[in-house]
Amino acid sequence: MSFFRVASGKLLISMVFTFGLTCGVTWAKDVASTGDDAYDRGLGWQDVRDTNREFFTESDRNVVRMSLQDCIARALEHNLDIKIAVHDPAIRMADVVKAEAAFDAVLFGTAEFENTDQANIESGFYTRTIETGSGASQVRMPTDGFTRSHDHQYALGLRKRLPTGATIELAQRLRRFRTDETDLFRNPFYEYSFDLELRQPLLRDFGIDLNRAAIDASRNTYEISRQQFRLLVIQTAVEVESNFWQLIFARQQVNILQNLLRQSESTLARLEERTILDAGSGMIARNRGQIERSRADLVAALSEVRSRQDRLLESINDPNIPLDGFWEIVPTDRPSTHLFKAERAEVMEIALRTRPELISQQLQLDTSDIALGVAENQLLPRLDLIARQEATGPGDSYHSAWRTQQHYDTINYLLGLSFEIPIGNRAAQASLVRARRERQQDQLRLTNYRQQITADVSIAMNTLEGGFQEIDERKRASLAQTDELRAYLVQEATEAKVDANFLNRKLDAQDRLARAHIQTAQTILRYNLAIMDLQRAQGTLLQYNNIMLEELAP
Repeated sequence: MSFFRVASGKLLISMVFTFGLTCGVTWAKDVASTGDDAYDRGLGWQDVRDTNREFFTESDRNVVRMSLQDCIARALEHNLDIKIAVHDPAIRMADVVKAEAAFDAVLFGTAEFENTDQANIESGFYTRTIETGSGASQVRMPTDGFTRSHDHQYALGLRKRLPTGATIELAQRLRRFRTDETDLFRNPFYEYSFDLELRQPLLRDFGIDLNRAAIDASRNTYEISRQQFRLLVIQTAVEVESNFWQLIFARQQVNILQNLLRQSESTLARLEERTILDAGSGMIARNRGQIERSRADLVAALSEVRSRQDRLLESINDPNIPLDGFWEIVPTDRPSTHLFKAERAEVMEIALRTRPELISQQLQLDTSDIALGVAENQLLPRLDLIARQEATGPGDSYHSAWRTQQHYDTINYLLGLSFEIPIGNRAAQASLVRARRERQQDQLRLTNYRQQITADVSIAMNTLEGGFQEIDERKRASLAQTDELRAYLVQEATEAKVDANFLNRKLDAQDRLARAHIQTAQTILRYNLAIMDLQRAQGTLLQYNNIMLEELAP
């Protein structure tokens, strides 16, 4: 179960992660792009950047204003894939405990009751004369024809597996034996015994590393599950942030097209007033067609806004903002054009150290090494050392037998070796071949991941650097178009030679400026996505957005 609350200036999401209230986009403020102030003063650009105003006019719509951090926090709280995956580390941790439990001591007890009633093979005989129908006859009769006995045995002890592979057992045993024979010294016969037994493998299954193999492999699996969960959180944050910036661009595009349509319609109205003077029908028709194209583009842009809203809501998956509702999502953040500083060598080093995929594969390779060590050990024959000591005490009652045992006068020892090896040993050899092949696969996968991450970081760096340079060029192009349109406006204000050709050129300038603004906004979008992608490529997107995964017990 997961929920979030605001406490001490941070957004806490229990059971999963904490998400700081620091803005998800942190910029290098000391190095800013050139021409920002001049560009912001460009004709209509302030209106273009302002995406906080509402576009849709339907009365039944619900307006929701959200920042990027709000969107990511909602997604991390409500995303079903994350809710499912958050249980994986806990499940894998249970496997670790299960593997460690192999070394837990075991309390055992036994109770056996044996009743014997059978012919006595050791019985003697005597001759007996009996009368039959045909006369007297001699027959042999057993002196003790049947053996009847009751044998009860009890045991209570502890058994424990040691890290070396040995098994040690400590047990207290009691035997009570009673028979119908009359010539026994003790009948019933009682015997206590205190037993200590050690069985230590000397070849197969010997060694601390080998016997901890299951624990070490389980710990690796647990850590892999944590890295996979971390990767899922990163992918979720990437999806949400990408949809957020795409929505901002779609809304900026609507702003631009609305401004263009408003300005173009005003200019066209003035042009149509000159129909009887110098505005030809072809010129008017061409500009009307251009305006209709802009109107169609605006309709498409509004539709794109709704589509981007739906994609953002889908990635957020907040039940309080269901997809089947009628919403208008108003982003409160703005994309930045400031220079993001990153050193290629440093980014590459961080990526090769922190990427979840690489960490997971390194752990998997370590698990393969463990499996290979186990498989090599299983090729060895089994040679076990067995050592046992018994302190016994007989008696004709429970108490006398117990007192006798406490004197430790009767001590039995046993020392031996047990040896076995499968003929051909094909199962162990097949397991070794498999372990070697799987390790080779994991080594190649690790190399492949390193190459992919290197290429990923390089592409992200190139995109980021090229995107920043392109922003400057797009700004200059827009400034040039702004200066051209401003010149028309200045000339129009003086009423100096405002004829049809002038208005026609002004309409073209307005259209070119709008298209330049769209291209600039699109470049800024790609630049912000490139910053996000660079953080993803080096595996630091969670820290960058101040998302901290909750640690589980190791």
